[in-house]
Amino acid sequence: MEKTRKKPLLVGLSGGLDSLVAAYLMKIQKIDLYGVMIANTPESMQEMGESIFACHQSEARIERVKKICEHLQIPLTIVRAREQFQDAVIDGWLNAKVELSKPRTCHDCHRLRLELLFQKMKELGCDGIVTGHYAKLIRPTPDARVSVHTSNDPAFDQSGLLMRLDQAILNKLTLPLSDLQKKEVIKIAESFELRPPERSLSFGKCLPVTLEVTQMASKLIAGSLLGEGDLTWKDQPIARHKGFHGLEFGADYLPPQARTGEVPKKIIGSVWNDNKVILGAQDYFQDKGAFLTHCHWGGDVEGMKPFKGYIHTAEGASLEVYVYPKQLRAASIEVAEGELSFTPGETVSVFNRKGKNAKLLVTGFIQGPGKHYPDNTLSLEVRGERGPETAVVDKDFNF
Repeated sequence: MEKTRKKPLLVGLSGGLDSLVAAYLMKIQKIDLYGVMIANTPESMQEMGESIFACHQSEARIERVKKICEHLQIPLTIVRAREQFQDAVIDGWLNAKVELSKPRTCHDCHRLRLELLFQKMKELGCDGIVTGHYAKLIRPTPDARVSVHTSNDPAFDQSGLLMRLDQAILNKLTLPLSDLQKKEVIKIAESFELRPPERSLSFGKCLPVTLEVTQMASKLIAGSLLGEGDLTWKDQPIARHKGFHGLEFGADYLPPQARTGEVPKKIIGSVWNDNKVILGAQDYFQDKGAFLTHCHWGGDVEGMKPFKGYIHTAEGASLEVYVYPKQLRAASIEVAEGELSFTPGETVSVFNRKGKNAKLLVTGFIQGPGKHYPDNTLSLEVRGERGPETAVVDKDFNF
C-alpha cells in the first residue's frame, strides 16, 4: 500500500542567517519546503529602507535569498503587503511620535509578518510554518494549549515575542533552532556556506532618530503638530522645541542654557494638542513596580490569583517579582528586592524560574512605573498565646 505523502511546510525567510539555517536543517531531513519572504517597505521609503527598517527586503537581498533557495531546492514566494504594513506599523509609530510614547514598531511588524505567513500557509496547502526563532514550544498532548519556553540561548531568546501570537499560529510553528545557541547556528552557516547579506539594523532598532527619519516623519505627521512648543519641567516652560517629529521619548535633554555639569532631563511625554513636551528627572522611570497592559497569559496561570516569577534581564540576571493579575488583560508587578527602570511601552516577560527552558507565565507592555504598586498583604492584630500580636496575611486571608 502506497504511503500518503506528507504536506510540505512553509518556511519564513527573513533573509537573515537564522531563518536560512532553520530552512537548511529541515531540508536535510528530507522535508518538502515552500519559502516565503515578506517585503513590506512602502514604495516611498524604498531608497532609505536599509537604514530605517531591520526587516527591509531590498531587491538585491531578495535576489541573494533566491539563489540560496535555488541551491537548497526550495521554491520561493515574495509577499508584498505594503498597505497592511502602513496600517499596522507606520501609523502606530507616527501616533507614538506625537504622543511621545515608546513605539511598538517591531512588535507590531513581527505579529503582522507571522499572520501573513499563517495566511500564506493555508493558501499553499502547507501543514505548518518553520521559522528561525530562538524559543521552545511545548505541547503536552496534541490537543493541549501550546506553552512558550525560553531557548538554549538566553542572550537571543525570543519567547516573549512568540507569546503574543494566537494559539492557532503557535500550533503550526516548528522551531529548529530551539535547542541551539547562536554560536552553533553561526558554525552551521559557515560549514555549509550559507552567507546571507549583512543587515545594518537589528530588531528593536528600526526608525532611529536620524535626520532622514525626522524629515520623513515631518511629511507624514499633520501640519498642525509640526510647530514649535514649550518644553516643560515641573509644569514650567524652560525651552522651546521645533516639533514632535524631531524628539524621542525617553531621550536625554539638556536645555541650551544648561550650566556646566548639569544633569540631563528625560523626555517623558507630551500634551500633543497644546504642542507641549514634558520633561522628568533622570530616575523618573525607576521604581519598585510597574503596571502592565495587553497581557498574554500562560495556560497554567490561575485566574486572578497573585503569583511569583522571574524577569530575565538583558544582562543575564534573573530577578524575582510578584505578579498581581487584573481585569482587562492587565497586571501589576513588583520587584522582590530593589528597583528597576520601567520605561512605558517596553515589554516585560515573567517566567516560572531562572535559566534555560523556563516557562513563560505572562508578557505585557509597561504602561508606566508603579508609583503605587499593589500591597497584597494586610497587617492585622490578632490574639496570640502571649497576648495581642501582629500577623501579616494576604488579601485572601490565607493564614
